Amino acid sequence: MKHTPEEPIRRRILIPLSLTFAVLFCTFIYSAYQIRADQNLIDMRHNYEVTQAYIDVSKDQRETLLLNLMIEISHDPQLRKAMMANDRDALYQQSLPLFNQFFHDHGISHFYYHTTAATTLLRVHNPDEFGDKVARSTFLQAAHSQKFAFGLELGKFGMLTYRGVLPWQVGDKLIGYIELGIEVDYVLKQLQSIVKKDFLVTLDKQQLDREQWELAREHTGRSHNWDLFSDQVIAYQTLPDSSKLNKIKLLSVKSLAAEEAYSDIVIDKQIYRIKGFPLFDFSDQLIGGFYVLHNITQQTTSFKAFIVPIILASASLCLVLFFFAYTVLGRMDRQLAETRKRLNDEVANVTLANRQLEEEIGHRRLAESELQLLNQTLEERVAQRTVALEEMNRELQETHATILHQDKMACIGQLAAGIAHDINNPIGFVSHNLDTFERYLERLSQFFTLQIGVIERRGDNELAAACMKGRRDFGIDEILREMPVMLAECRDGTTRISQTVQGLRNFSCKEIPRREFTDLHQCIDSTLALIRHELHAKIEVVRDYGNIPRCYCCAAQMNQVFLNLFINATQAIAGQGKIHIQSWAEDKKIWITISDNGCGIPPDQLEHIFEPFFTTKEVGVGTGLGLSIVYDIVTRHKGIIEAVSKPGTGTTFTLCLPIDLRTKPRDPNAAAPFSANLIRTEKGDHRG
Repeated sequence: MKHTPEEPIRRRILIPLSLTFAVLFCTFIYSAYQIRADQNLIDMRHNYEVTQAYIDVSKDQRETLLLNLMIEISHDPQLRKAMMANDRDALYQQSLPLFNQFFHDHGISHFYYHTTAATTLLRVHNPDEFGDKVARSTFLQAAHSQKFAFGLELGKFGMLTYRGVLPWQVGDKLIGYIELGIEVDYVLKQLQSIVKKDFLVTLDKQQLDREQWELAREHTGRSHNWDLFSDQVIAYQTLPDSSKLNKIKLLSVKSLAAEEAYSDIVIDKQIYRIKGFPLFDFSDQLIGGFYVLHNITQQTTSFKAFIVPIILASASLCLVLFFFAYTVLGRMDRQLAETRKRLNDEVANVTLANRQLEEEIGHRRLAESELQLLNQTLEERVAQRTVALEEMNRELQETHATILHQDKMACIGQLAAGIAHDINNPIGFVSHNLDTFERYLERLSQFFTLQIGVIERRGDNELAAACMKGRRDFGIDEILREMPVMLAECRDGTTRISQTVQGLRNFSCKEIPRREFTDLHQCIDSTLALIRHELHAKIEVVRDYGNIPRCYCCAAQMNQVFLNLFINATQAIAGQGKIHIQSWAEDKKIWITISDNGCGIPPDQLEHIFEPFFTTKEVGVGTGLGLSIVYDIVTRHKGIIEAVSKPGTGTTFTLCLPIDLRTKPRDPNAAAPFSANLIRTEKGDHRG
């Protein structure tokens, strides 16, 4: 930060000093807050880990407890006798005291006897319901393995229970199954008494039926909170009043797997930091979440009680130091201001004299430099003006030539579009009638065959001989053989006319010139199809295509380049002749040569062929703009075009276009409209 000499020292010192105090003060407050937050997070993680450890240990203990209790039940001879006799009353009378004892001592809330047919024989905790089919995972596992099965399962009414199932065997005979269960509510109460924290157990709504859930909650005297959250319901909790949970927001069950997933909530003016883990049932299916609530209200209150006096004391000390420095620095500012004023007056006088002297020296030097510059640049400016005028004249000629050519091409395009439209409709009628005629011919051939067969089967030799004589006299067999050939020739003719019409449409298509990656081989082929009437049968076209990439250019303008070059070649060939086209890629450039064996161009005219309005043809044959337009288009594409000619031998035009680095080489195995070294004439295609 730059300061002017007149800026007071008090401001120059107090502002950085105040900012320093502010940064230190904010850093201190942030550090204290962060330390407190880290400590709360450590406490929360500790309680979370203790809870998980206890749950794992208690799960093993409950598994052992249930197994021992069921073994004790299975060894009771009276219960074994009642089970083998399927005596529900005897089982209930003898099992009820055991159930009451198990419930009081161990929190056993579910006691079942199941038959070998997987039906419930007796619910000791609810004897009025029996005979239903058992399809719980623990039971199915025990029935399949014939071993004790234990796990956490969700009942159809939303009761989350640790269940154990033991196959009851007497000798080698299976007489049924014993099942005991401990509801999670009892486990939470034990966990709260040990960890001294509050807990929530939520269930996924997709695992529950709302009507059965609400009926079960009302039957057990618990509040049903189905609409409290969007995707979860609270099944069990250690908080005393569930109505105070109406505004909290729990973490999503799917996000509980994240290590740092926790949130802060406020319940009845108490601040809780809540963290949980996903809850899986016996079959490893995600059914809900188990949340640990860490009360951080006291830590937050203690931190506020600690930090407020610190903030007040620090602010007071900073204010005292600020006013002391403000007073001392103000006295220094006044003394320096008086000294600075005297020095400024003396410096101003000297500066005024120096400024006047510098202005006089500057005026003289400026006049001398301007005079030298005028002398040095006079001839150069005259030469530049002359070059500029010549350049403007050349651009004017090129613009005039371009306008003339565009007007001519627009007229030709309108004419070509009209011709293509007028020809396309009758060609469609002819093609359709040829297809119909071919079907009719096939039907006539089948009829003649059927007729001969009928006559031969009837055995009338005179009638058969007369038919065969008439068939020979009228040449029916020759007609049937020649008609498919004639139809094929007519279809070939309509196909050629369609290609010519398509070429006229492409030529007359009005489009905004824009560059794109274009296949130059396709441009050459479409242009040759357009001037098929110019080639006739006298000119043979040899295509010697190489493997070149697509060129980033304006396709319509490149079609115009090839059209002008091919028209010049056909006009240069008086009788029978040949046009040879060759393409290849080399040194990051695309090379294309178009050669003819026409009359050629004299050497004195060869260097002027690309000039506007210059032509070697007779008056009325050419305008002298074709090659000028070709040269302009190629140069606009940053390319080069050259011509080599010898009178009486022919002319060769060579085009060189740069390869855009974004292109990819053509695949030599890819299908192309024409193969390399293919010679096409009006009579057909031949290998060259």
